Amino acid sequence: MKCLCFIVLLAIVIAQSYVGVEAAPSDGFVSRNGVQFILNGKPFYANGFNAYWLAYEATDPATRFKITNVFQNATSLAEAKRVGIKLIIPLVNNWDDYGGKKQYVDWARSKGEMVSSNDDFYRNPVIKEFYKNHVKTMLNRVNTFTKVAYKDEPASMAWQLMNEPRCGVDRSGKTLMAWINEMALFVKSVDPNHLLSTGHEGFYGDSSPERKNSLNPVSANTVGADFIANHNIDAIDFASMHCGSDLWFQRLDQNSRLAFIKRWLEGHIEDAQNNLKKPVILAEFGLGSDTPRYTLANRDDVFTTTYDIIYDIYAKRRLGRGSIVLGGY
Repeated sequence: MKCLCFIVLLAIVIAQSYVGVEAAPSDGFVSRNGVQFILNGKPFYANGFNAYWLAYEATDPATRFKITNVFQNATSLAEAKRVGIKLIIPLVNNWDDYGGKKQYVDWARSKGEMVSSNDDFYRNPVIKEFYKNHVKTMLNRVNTFTKVAYKDEPASMAWQLMNEPRCGVDRSGKTLMAWINEMALFVKSVDPNHLLSTGHEGFYGDSSPERKNSLNPVSANTVGADFIANHNIDAIDFASMHCGSDLWFQRLDQNSRLAFIKRWLEGHIEDAQNNLKKPVILAEFGLGSDTPRYTLANRDDVFTTTYDIIYDIYAKRRLGRGSIVLGGY
């Protein structure tokens, strides 16, 4: 079961000054005060990029040079060089890539457990123990190079329970909600130092029917997720969302897609600030090259629109003070 340690995805957050605010030094643990991230007593603003493959490549000595290269490239930015790098690390994947929850279900099945779908990951007692064992192994692991346990490493900003948690067998959201409650408390019992979030895509559920009807892609209503309820527990420190407009609305024209991005971001940032009263991270966005009518100019428009909206919300309307944007795909 030691191979469970390597079933992780990574996202890098580069700390930097933002809208003229002086950033804090990068040593120390990131915490939060209400809707604001805090580092060494100062507001913490950040930008960055996703690098889901880093942990996988790090397991092979022949490919570890890629990790060195990506960090060297990241720290060549002036602000990154000055204040350093922080990591956000999901603990498992909803999808089959790198094993995901399917691998846990397969292990349980090989031990004679009666499991019928990958969503038994959330409710089978044996599988839940597998996950908890993974959490304990991962967080207590001592880094080979630094000799510091992962749970004691300030270079990590936060853990995420899962990348894009979904539970389609229970559209009510009760199964996923119970799992998040249980696992959030467990992770915090092992590691009280780091922040914790869900890894959520941002789909609304029955706790906010107006948002569910006005913002959700239709397909999102079948995945058993609830942006408000799933983040509205004490052990979850900040909200998470993705913006996959290219995946969710492949037939939309570019202008309609950009209009959706605006509504999606504004709605979630307002809810995080005023309802959840927690920071929020936009952890994934972009325009895939396989999107119909893809052009590099359209991709640039998605990036520009996203950053302009975040800047407008923060600088002009003074919302989103706890927002972090990770570079898109």
